[in-house]
Amino acid sequence: MDLAAARRSIRKFQDIDVPDEHIKYFIDSAVMAPSGCNSQCWKFVAIKNKDIIKRIETAVIEELDKILEIKKSELSQEYLNSKRKAASFFAKAPLVIAVFMTKAEFHDKTMVLALKEQGLDEKNIMELFANYDLLSVGAAVENLLLAVQEKGYGACWMNEPAIAAERIKEILEMDKDDRFISLIPVGVPAYTPRNKKMKELSEVFKML
Repeated sequence: MDLAAARRSIRKFQDIDVPDEHIKYFIDSAVMAPSGCNSQCWKFVAIKNKDIIKRIETAVIEELDKILEIKKSELSQEYLNSKRKAASFFAKAPLVIAVFMTKAEFHDKTMVLALKEQGLDEKNIMELFANYDLLSVGAAVENLLLAVQEKGYGACWMNEPAIAAERIKEILEMDKDDRFISLIPVGVPAYTPRNKKMKELSEVFKML
């Protein structure tokens, strides 16, 4: 509970290396998460190589610029610079962890066949079961973030780099069916994060 309460998203880091044994601890913690049908539908890539991180940064910024090109005449340079920075600050971290999702199999083959005979494809079936593949990866990432917090580091769970998902997959030489989910920059925080405003418990919880 204390780790969860203390955790904050960190976007600036000190230039201090993250030892390999700490990285292994983060991943060991991540893969202990529960997963739908025990699918363990995740892969993690720990990146310290600055050249690789730079290539990913370039890919994200280029894809961002492509998206915003249609609105470019309406946007200030200040906005563009701010948006590029917000999407690529991971590049200044001493460690970047890339998170991928692999194919999750539903264990009850009979039920899958019954649903397919009713016209549902694999995507529809996964949606019917609340996208438990994504939920599983989310649980693993939360474990990872708490392990990062426990060891005295900070991190930020970033999804915006997914705009360059295919290019990141290629840079990291991942398998064809691996789906890129997010980047998590990790390092010693360069600042003390402010407290975040939380919703009242009554807004998000009820007991019957």
